[in-house]
Amino acid sequence: MGAQDETDINTWLGYLEQVLAPLPASEREDIVVEARAHLEERVAAGLSATSALAGFGKAEHYARAFLDDHALTQALDSRRALTMAKTLFGVAGQSLIATLGLIAFLVFGTTTIGAIACLLLKFARPELINLWPGSERLGNGLYPVLVAIAVIDAWLARFSLVLALKGLKGRPDRE
Repeated sequence: MGAQDETDINTWLGYLEQVLAPLPASEREDIVVEARAHLEERVAAGLSATSALAGFGKAEHYARAFLDDHALTQALDSRRALTMAKTLFGVAGQSLIATLGLIAFLVFGTTTIGAIACLLLKFARPELINLWPGSERLGNGLYPVLVAIAVIDAWLARFSLVLALKGLKGRPDRE
């Protein structure tokens, strides 16, 4: 391998390491070492460094899968609904699974908020909350129904996020 080839590869690897900065140092180092080994194999097989690097593409594109995988892992490990939703929102344009998971989260989350709002209004201003025109049919039975709706929908909203993130994590490519 010539000096120019070595310089080109080192420049690309240095930029790759910068792009991978959000990853832990050990993971970043492993990825860079493995990329270097593959590039050196290609150059040893007779390709120029430019051709070998062209096969890898831009450092940002090469790093995207590693960064996305790290973001998905962080979101799942956080166990926080807003962190998971934010991560899904970031990849929703690249994946049908993420888009459907985000839509399910928004539907179930909205109905959760609606049920909680109805419950609070029923306590504060009961005359505003009637399910049917005329007299109230459920009476005090409305309280457990609204609580059940809120709990079930909150669980379904969270479940849709976790299911979508796990679905993305298990797939090597986006749809």
